[in-house]
Amino acid sequence: MEKRTIMASSWKGHQKIAFRFAFIFFILFIVFLDWSVNPLLSKLYYYGPLSTILDGIIPWIGKELFDIPYLIVSPYDGQHHDRTYVYLLYFTMAVVAAIGAAVWSLLDRKRPNYQVLYYWLTVLVRYYLAFTMFLFALEKFFKMQFPDLGYYTLTERVGDMSPMHLAWAFFGYSYTYNIFMGIAESAALLLLFRRTTTLGALLTLITLSNVIAVNFSYDVHAKMYPTALGIMALFLLLRDGHRIIQFFLTGKAVSLPVIKAPVFQKKWMTISKIGLKTLVIGYFLIFLVNDYIDYRSRSEARQDAKSSYAGLYDVTWFVVNKDTLAQDDPSRWNQLILGDRVLEAVRFQADSTAYISVLADKNQIIVYGDRNDLAVKTQEIYNEKGLSDETWMNMDATLVARQIASSFQFKLTDSNTLMLNGMIKNDSVLITAKRKHINIEEFRLMRRRFHWINEVDYFY
Repeated sequence: MEKRTIMASSWKGHQKIAFRFAFIFFILFIVFLDWSVNPLLSKLYYYGPLSTILDGIIPWIGKELFDIPYLIVSPYDGQHHDRTYVYLLYFTMAVVAAIGAAVWSLLDRKRPNYQVLYYWLTVLVRYYLAFTMFLFALEKFFKMQFPDLGYYTLTERVGDMSPMHLAWAFFGYSYTYNIFMGIAESAALLLLFRRTTTLGALLTLITLSNVIAVNFSYDVHAKMYPTALGIMALFLLLRDGHRIIQFFLTGKAVSLPVIKAPVFQKKWMTISKIGLKTLVIGYFLIFLVNDYIDYRSRSEARQDAKSSYAGLYDVTWFVVNKDTLAQDDPSRWNQLILGDRVLEAVRFQADSTAYISVLADKNQIIVYGDRNDLAVKTQEIYNEKGLSDETWMNMDATLVARQIASSFQFKLTDSNTLMLNGMIKNDSVLITAKRKHINIEEFRLMRRRFHWINEVDYFY
């Protein structure tokens, strides 16, 4: 048995109900929605029952309760899109948490407080936020989330950019600013220790407020996810909320008491707790850093493999079934961007873009059309074949076989001439493109770096 030194007065009724709801919802959120942060949950999701359970329940709720007529697309590892599936998952978790809190309240209404359980919930939330925010910090330190500006972004008119692309260009321009954002997000590591929990939660909430503002203002695909993380940080601050207000708005002396942890009667239990904490922190930090080192290495290897043909190409000949399309034909390709860190794509003569994937080892280019349609078609394939490594590995071949994507073989006939040969649906296509001699560093945006002295504003 453990002897706890935690003593607290009785909680009010609404406090106990709110805690029960938060306890259930936060656990459901971490397990069912953000399993990608935890390598153990990630394996359980893909190779265990989690994906099967959710993919059975969520589409059914969307169809039966909300009469959603279209196919509901599941997220994949690390994805936080505000897609229909995720909103339905939030709804489901909230309903389960509400029902669970109601049943819990009926069965345990005489308990005066949940001080011990509150401590363990704060441990879960603190560690989850710390590791999640540190993961985002590594994205900035390794410059993976906002890559360096390349051919696609630098040759795109600002007026043709999506709001999210504009935001990514802004953040991608400066590695210094990425470091600043990474340091701000790393402040969440203060949450790993009880004495610095309040400071860590306050800094994390401030950092997340900026993320939320950007995501809402620039139509970034993940709006609800940082909002949920912000609510978790706010939850950690609620305990000291009145003290923080007194500190900033009154002249009263304020102290922030540390959350009392359970005290175990047996020494070996205390030692085990310290050892487990050290093991968990060490494992996750080492795993995340090592994962991003490997991720960066693989990314650089892919870029090196594309270095010989990377660039922006103007399409000079576009032949369909031996018929050369005119320059003003809307279905004709205009430009081809290869080897870009942000986006490899095809620009048409009309105001549209197709997205491509380059398989450097096979000298193959896979061209996809509308991304929404692609997501739906991919989900249909997963529904048919199952969520497995084999299905994922063969996805490109399946998309091409079903004429959802187009496949081209390519080769450099000389240092600046690219030739592509393939099929678009049932039509044979032959394309010749000339590489434009563009030096990324010669763009004004790239030339104009930091200056201590500015006699006039350099606003042109």
